[in-house]
Amino acid sequence: MRCTVLSLGLSMLAASALAQAPIPESAYRKGLPEVMASPPAVAPAEPLFTRSAFSSAYARAGRPAIAVLWNREFTDMLQQRDASQVSIDTLRVGAASAEAVRLPGYAAVQGSGAALANTTITTQELKTQQALRAGPVERVDLQMRSAFMQTLASAGVKLVDRNLVMRTTAARQKGDSLDAQQVETNALSRHAKLLMEVLNTRDAASPTGWATYVAIKRLADGLVLAEGYMNGQPPENTPKAVPKFEADPRGGFREVVKPTVVGDTGKLVAEQTLARLGEALAR
Repeated sequence: MRCTVLSLGLSMLAASALAQAPIPESAYRKGLPEVMASPPAVAPAEPLFTRSAFSSAYARAGRPAIAVLWNREFTDMLQQRDASQVSIDTLRVGAASAEAVRLPGYAAVQGSGAALANTTITTQELKTQQALRAGPVERVDLQMRSAFMQTLASAGVKLVDRNLVMRTTAARQKGDSLDAQQVETNALSRHAKLLMEVLNTRDAASPTGWATYVAIKRLADGLVLAEGYMNGQPPENTPKAVPKFEADPRGGFREVVKPTVVGDTGKLVAEQTLARLGEALAR
């Protein structure tokens, strides 16, 4: 036991002596950069959308009501035109039969046939309609729309539904000859201050295959406040989330990749739209 304690004491004494001995200059690397250099200070990227900044700008502007046209343009079509439509339906029915008789030294064949044709001509008067835009399948379109509209509503934006105000405006007018273009203009001008056109178009760079173009205009004088083309990808200066990893069945670890969610894309587009609108209202 005494030998063990003595050996331990000698080892500690030697380590202490080495720690107190000066390090010669030859042991240092000269003329080379520091091995453990501190990383340069990087200013944190600003968030894409700041709710407080938008709410302040929106309140100062008087909280204007916004009519949203989802995948519909506010075109220069001034009124509906009358058009005549002619439909021609033709139906043809034919039938045939044959009977043959064969006997030793005798053969006979008898045939008969009938045909029936009917043609119907229908004429009706119609009003021309604005051409409809192509869009995603309904389940994708509804997910994008609901996420977009809910993000705007959650930010305190006063939204006006186009179809509802058109129906209530038309109900106050007398007569049977209603023009959809005039009713739409009267309804939007009466119930909203701003007009937001949201148009979806195909884009291979988007996670959903669809990009969104948004234009915000003032109904009183047609002033364009903001425009934007969003493909569902966050801007380059957006802070990135810390990557997460999970065990890989083949060994090691792999990064967890979050699947593309249509609702998340709709929310991102709405936040980008609100950021542009807030900047326009603050000017």
